[in-house]
Amino acid sequence: MPISRFILALAGCFILSESAAQGSLLKTKFYCRATSGKTAAILRELSGYCGVAIEFSPSSLDTTKKHNLAAGRTTLGAVLDKILAGQYVTVAERNNKIIIGKSNIPLPDGYLLEKYLLYGYIQQESGLEPLPFASITIMPGNRTIQSNVHGFYSLNLPPGQYILTISFSGTSSKTVAVDLQQNTAMNLVLSPVLLPEVQVDAGNLPRRDAAVKLDRYKGGMYSNMLGETDPVRSMYLLPGNTESQESGGKLLVRGGDPGQSMFLLDGNPVFNPAHLLGEVSILGNTSIKSVLQYKNDFPSRFSGGLSSITAINTKEGNMEHWSGEADLGLSSLAFALEGPLKQQRTAMMVSARQSLGESVYHDIFTYDANFGDVHLKLTHLLNRQNKLMISSYIGNDRLELTQDNSQYLHRWNNTLTTVNWNSIIGKRVFANTAFNYSSYNNYMSIMYTPPFEGGSGGLFERASLNNYSSGKRYEGKTDIEITTNDHLQHFFGGRLEHTSIQHYRTLLDSDLKEDADDFSNSASLPFSDIMLYYESAFRAGNRWLLRAGVHFNEYRQNTFHYHSFQPRIFSSFVIDKRQRINVAYTHIGQLLHMITSPYTGIDRELWLPANERLQPAENRMVNIGYEYKDKQSLNITADVYYKKIRNLAMFAGKSNILYTTDSTEKSIVTGTGWSYGAEAAIEKRFNKWKMLLSYTLSWSWRRSDSLNKGEKLPYRYDRRHNINVLFGYQALKDLEISLLWHFHTGDFITLPALISFKPQESFSGSNMGAVPFRGTVYNRMNLNASYRIPTRGRFKHAVGSGVHAIMQSHEQYMTTVATTSRNYTMPLYQEQLFRFNPYFNYKLSF
Repeated sequence: MPISRFILALAGCFILSESAAQGSLLKTKFYCRATSGKTAAILRELSGYCGVAIEFSPSSLDTTKKHNLAAGRTTLGAVLDKILAGQYVTVAERNNKIIIGKSNIPLPDGYLLEKYLLYGYIQQESGLEPLPFASITIMPGNRTIQSNVHGFYSLNLPPGQYILTISFSGTSSKTVAVDLQQNTAMNLVLSPVLLPEVQVDAGNLPRRDAAVKLDRYKGGMYSNMLGETDPVRSMYLLPGNTESQESGGKLLVRGGDPGQSMFLLDGNPVFNPAHLLGEVSILGNTSIKSVLQYKNDFPSRFSGGLSSITAINTKEGNMEHWSGEADLGLSSLAFALEGPLKQQRTAMMVSARQSLGESVYHDIFTYDANFGDVHLKLTHLLNRQNKLMISSYIGNDRLELTQDNSQYLHRWNNTLTTVNWNSIIGKRVFANTAFNYSSYNNYMSIMYTPPFEGGSGGLFERASLNNYSSGKRYEGKTDIEITTNDHLQHFFGGRLEHTSIQHYRTLLDSDLKEDADDFSNSASLPFSDIMLYYESAFRAGNRWLLRAGVHFNEYRQNTFHYHSFQPRIFSSFVIDKRQRINVAYTHIGQLLHMITSPYTGIDRELWLPANERLQPAENRMVNIGYEYKDKQSLNITADVYYKKIRNLAMFAGKSNILYTTDSTEKSIVTGTGWSYGAEAAIEKRFNKWKMLLSYTLSWSWRRSDSLNKGEKLPYRYDRRHNINVLFGYQALKDLEISLLWHFHTGDFITLPALISFKPQESFSGSNMGAVPFRGTVYNRMNLNASYRIPTRGRFKHAVGSGVHAIMQSHEQYMTTVATTSRNYTMPLYQEQLFRFNPYFNYKLSF
């Protein structure tokens, strides 16, 4: 494939060009003569006896500087580094010569010295869990770098003695002295400190990307309706993020639809990433190591989520001793256990949750709701350089609503298996290779039983619309990081994917159906995708970082063939010790369309792969961000963004959304979307108080030549104002209370007047809403309290209590069909999905 060869050649050119300055000639050893003089004279004398030709132009040097060279055995690089320090020059090796040329920037101190690599993992003590994005500050020099998402770090330093300060949120900082005289592998270990909370300030550095990081130690910012601390749900407190209960709990970001937000569990995409319509995240807090969300900036390795990509990384298991946690609440049970199967070699982690059933939820939900999940992960150290991880996840949900003359059933499940191989190749290269499998099944049924009609003395025949869809995804991918030096890193890799979708198959019956065998087979929609990417990150000291890359896709769906180049650019600049700005341009594509119904109701979404008619969607976005951080724990962030999305797939205006056939595609039209707005968040911590305030002002539009005479209309998920306010108060040493208020303006609603049960019948013009109208505002308030019971010994106890949805809007954008006649009229009906919900839970950990 010509393009793959081009990208790999480009990566090789960058790597080789940057390593040229550290070639063999600079390592030449010789006996230096004691001398003094000006720059040009010393260079000519040095060239005459060191054994290496040195070429330069006097006009490129400051020839007035004087130098003193001491006698002794040394290297050519060490001597030139002393002579040329601070000069505006470049040094390169060509044709067995040293060429000194002119430059616009000064030569950094130590740049020409022979360097050694210090590399390894940053780990947590008493378990050896790798710590992602831990900070390392190097003295002298006061430079700071971070480990990657797998906890790996690499430093390229001249020989000498250094003091390293390692820090990570939730652990005590550690100082290590290193005498570096050769390439050295060293794992750095930090001790956990959970009480009191530890805040780490690694200084104001240029950001490596614009991702928002929510590590597990910040999970207490949000407690879900089961009483669990929930770092994934904490994302809903961030500006630009909101939820839609009617879409299976998926995340809405910057006016996009649910299908434009992708969730990755250990790098494996999850089709339905939530429980209880989004009120509980896919995985319990105990298993989570880190959560990152990308929405302002998308590194080149990512694709598939036009609005956001959320990467959830799980713990690898304790390598030294067994530990666990059990959680008992009024509505669910959960446990987690981790420990070594073979100390320092093989570890296991398993977690499981199960709701307690309809009898518990009867007074909490209007729905009968059940969910459960199991997560298992095995980690094996093959040797110091290689690690193998195998994980598997299964999650199930079932929601059912029964009313006087209607019944609603929704059931879905996820199955994921992931194999990861981490490898340190040589001294500069880190590679992660993964093989992923994921699948989902989705059932949705609606049954109507018309009531008695005056004088008829009988019931009309009841009817049920049953829908079933499924999908399977297979993927192999490799990501490689190369650290040329402390100022330059390279990232490249590729992915091969095969996915098969079976979109909604509809069954008309007199009863609800939820078994796949009840539905007739339909043709699957397979597609394959090859992805390659390259990216380099250049850092100029501790003030500026530039990351630029390209993402390439080669896509096939039956006879349809598509390829695209997607450039990505990100830059971060530190203004001073407290302020920095970020600028990003992203071109990102999505091959799998989730077509969202413009009408209200739960789970009216349809997955379809891109094809010749429904081209892959592409988003081009510009984002400018500002961050302020002071020493009093005040953090302020602000972003403005504009994005334009091409090839959006939408339901046609008069298609019957509750009935689909193999010709579903004929009911789909394409168009263009725009979203733009401003976001801001303020986080302030006092001695006993913490506060988080986030606000979003946004617009979201859609336009299609086939709809509304080609005029643009506000999109269904255009929520103009979105506000979150969270207050936390540590009343006692072990008691913390938090209050959360959430508000957003209503969705835009389009409501048909009736639904027909005739399979191929479209809505008539008379029963369609003319234009969307804005629904009512949404309010909700949660109150939570947690208390850690003072204990001695290994076993720790904690209790939590609170009220979920103290204040909540009655209207949740759900539609109930009021079947008062054969027409099945569809008025907007106020219906709560979740009622006032007090909770209590007890947690035991050891």
